[in-house]
Amino acid sequence: MPTETFMNLPVEKKNKLIMAIKKEFARVPYDKVSINKIVQEADISRGSFYMYFKDKEDMLGFILSKYYQELIATIKKSSNDHEGDLFAIFRDILRFTADFGMEEDNIAFCMNIFTSDKVHSCITAELSFRDIKDKNYTWIRPYINSSNLNINSEEDLYDILEILISVTQKAVMQLFLHIEERDKIIKKYDKKIEILKHGMVKENL
Repeated sequence: MPTETFMNLPVEKKNKLIMAIKKEFARVPYDKVSINKIVQEADISRGSFYMYFKDKEDMLGFILSKYYQELIATIKKSSNDHEGDLFAIFRDILRFTADFGMEEDNIAFCMNIFTSDKVHSCITAELSFRDIKDKNYTWIRPYINSSNLNINSEEDLYDILEILISVTQKAVMQLFLHIEERDKIIKKYDKKIEILKHGMVKENL
């Protein structure tokens, strides 16, 4: 996240830099984002940029902060609406991400960032309170009712979460690569979630 130096910038200068960052992320895929272009657009020195952000990933985390905040709010609401149903929560996560990304101010930006494997890794790290070593899924675990899951330990739950996150990330990438097929992609995702929820083997076998 940005340094205190950035947070203390005059509002006009801060907003100019934020707009330059968003413009660059909308222009090219994540791995081709140019810090040089950002500093030129914002009319600051490259040295000043590194007084505000540690690196490109740090900058992305800040730009995505609105998404993170709204995502957590979506998870909380979904948990309340569906009594902590893990699978319903993930369905709502996908729909929220699709709606967020389709907003006029976000669409070009999101088409680039949500189709990048690197960005998905960054998002996962950010939701783990910026520590990729945090395997306790503290961003979602408190909202899950695990009493109806066929698990023997918390580790089993974390394995389930890894699978669901992987399936969801793939669906998000497909959504922003093929926006015109949104309904079809969401329907297919829901089907996969149902398969994961109910299992792949008949009960009498």
